[in-house]
Amino acid sequence: MTASVAPDGGAVGRTEHEFPGLDGVRVLAATAVVLTHAAFWTTAGGSTVADRALARLDVGVAVFFVLSGFLLGRPFVRAAASGRPRPRAAGYLWRRGLRILPAYWVAVVAALLLLPGNEEATVGDWVRHLLLVQIYDGRPDAVGLTHLWSMCTEVSFYLLLPWLAAGLLRLAGRTWRPDRLLAALVVLALAGWVWVAGIWLLDLDGVTPHLWLPTHLAWFAGGMALAVLSLGDPDRTTARVARDVASSFWTCWALAAAAFWLACSPVAGPLGLEDPTPAQAVAKSMLYLAVGVLLVAPLVLGRRPLGAVGSVLGGRPARVLAELSYGLFLFHMPVLVGLYHLLGWPPFSGPFWFVAIVTWLGGTAVAGACYLLLEKPVRRWRSLVPAQAPEPARRAGPADDAGAQTESTTPANAVSTSS
Repeated sequence: MTASVAPDGGAVGRTEHEFPGLDGVRVLAATAVVLTHAAFWTTAGGSTVADRALARLDVGVAVFFVLSGFLLGRPFVRAAASGRPRPRAAGYLWRRGLRILPAYWVAVVAALLLLPGNEEATVGDWVRHLLLVQIYDGRPDAVGLTHLWSMCTEVSFYLLLPWLAAGLLRLAGRTWRPDRLLAALVVLALAGWVWVAGIWLLDLDGVTPHLWLPTHLAWFAGGMALAVLSLGDPDRTTARVARDVASSFWTCWALAAAAFWLACSPVAGPLGLEDPTPAQAVAKSMLYLAVGVLLVAPLVLGRRPLGAVGSVLGGRPARVLAELSYGLFLFHMPVLVGLYHLLGWPPFSGPFWFVAIVTWLGGTAVAGACYLLLEKPVRRWRSLVPAQAPEPARRAGPADDAGAQTESTTPANAVSTSS
């Protein structure tokens, strides 16, 4: 779902280049979303372990949100840690919009024009979806676009981030105090869980606050916490403990698997569209946060080389597929719905693996075409709005030398790593 920040350029883009292993995580998350939708449409969801696991692969959305919190939040945190100016909100938002909106608009227009079931879409339906506000009025989504609720949530995070980061950093004090910032992020996550419990306790009808940003604040906060820990003094207790744990890649991923297994149980609520209890909704959010953070942490905090695992997660095949993962997320549902129409199948029928493989391959093919014809060409416009205000000349100090050394690890002309 989350579009790569690497093609954005500037400080935000450099962040992703520093952690190539995240490419593989992005591909896994996008594939998980495709599989869970294929399972839903083929009614593969059931009582077996495999069925429950497929139903819970919507955890891929949580992984994407953790990645966004880390990758987009880290340049703001790094600026505070080094005493440099924060990225300009205008430049940051311009690059984000340029990265996600063209392909998103193509997906919306294609679904509304080509998919059966959207023939009677009104002007209001077009406006709602094109402006990413369809989750706020409680009206049904267009056919083939139901999955784009998460884009609405993500975009609201994009819009809020510059001011959220400024507020959190101000709460942390004038000097760099990462422990205070981590505490503020914990409070932010707790506030999100209070919201989750409250909306399911009130049992609101006709509105969808469970899709809004506050419901998912904990996932974004988890990613931002990883950003703080990645820049914190390794001698401080919190950062040292986090890095020690993250240095065991297989331990972290085993714990993520355990959290996912627990999320597949009734503790996290029903598997279908039934409403959870407040406790179940909060438990699911917590477990999904654990999965996302534990998958990402060893790739951004670990002290040891990942060896063969790192080569797979950050290798060229992963880079290419990650470049297309945003398009795969956008187009896989229109492809899936179109497949059912072409074959004359009713919803909730068909063989799972056939639907999943064709949807993944078809979505990737459309994503590749969109990337080559649209997403890549529009990058040339990203420099129209500067990413950073000119910094006044000053004498270089130890912090400047350290920052320069860190950024020099990534060539200025490095190829973008994911999508």
